[in-house]
Amino acid sequence: MGKGEYLKIKLLLKFFIIFFLAAAKVDAKESLRYNLAASESWYPYYIPDEKEPGILGELIPLILKKADIHGIELRFPPKRTIYAMENGLLDFDVVSPVWFAGGDAGEQFIFSKSLIGIEEFYASLAGINLGPMVYKEEVGTILGYYYFDDNTFTRIDFASEKELVMALQKRRVDRVLIGDLPAKYWADKLNVSIRLDQLHTRGELKIRLNKSKAHLLPVINKAITELQQTGKIEKIVSKYTVKQS
Repeated sequence: MGKGEYLKIKLLLKFFIIFFLAAAKVDAKESLRYNLAASESWYPYYIPDEKEPGILGELIPLILKKADIHGIELRFPPKRTIYAMENGLLDFDVVSPVWFAGGDAGEQFIFSKSLIGIEEFYASLAGINLGPMVYKEEVGTILGYYYFDDNTFTRIDFASEKELVMALQKRRVDRVLIGDLPAKYWADKLNVSIRLDQLHTRGELKIRLNKSKAHLLPVINKAITELQQTGKIEKIVSKYTVKQS
């Protein structure tokens, strides 16, 4: 074997070693499957728009990038998301513990640090006088959403926050349960005057992580803390909420 052939083979071997090491590094990188969509009308938290995907649409990829985790976004409707989370088809979603009875989302899950605050209200049409809530009264809700006390009222499920506001407008229901920011957004878009009557829940949105991925929680929490300290989370929230305040 000539010296030239020897050097050529040596170079090829070096190339293949580098290639396989790089491939192994990519394969070794942690990945998490997640869903943010909730309903397609969960403004301003999730927006089906690549340029302005909403608060969580911007924040979650930033957290994963800072934590050096490969994110795989899978879009399911709310009811399908529940099944996917409970059966290990998703590794995390974003919810508030206050949506669950006793703040318990299930023994197979753990929560991250808080991301942002969130409020939910009973709402009705402005100008309509309603009496106090009564046991098992019909209330407009979102199909697949969690409500810790839904044994005390009768759920009338709709597909999205947009449809909840439309249901009020058409008098299909007198009350709905809806977040304050989605309510304001859709009331403005649909030109419907609604009233936030009574606070239902006030809590914090958190990443709900499957315990099989618990070893990633420290780096996720560290990433959240760093984004909070640099003001990045506040900046993202302001981008989508200042116009609604």
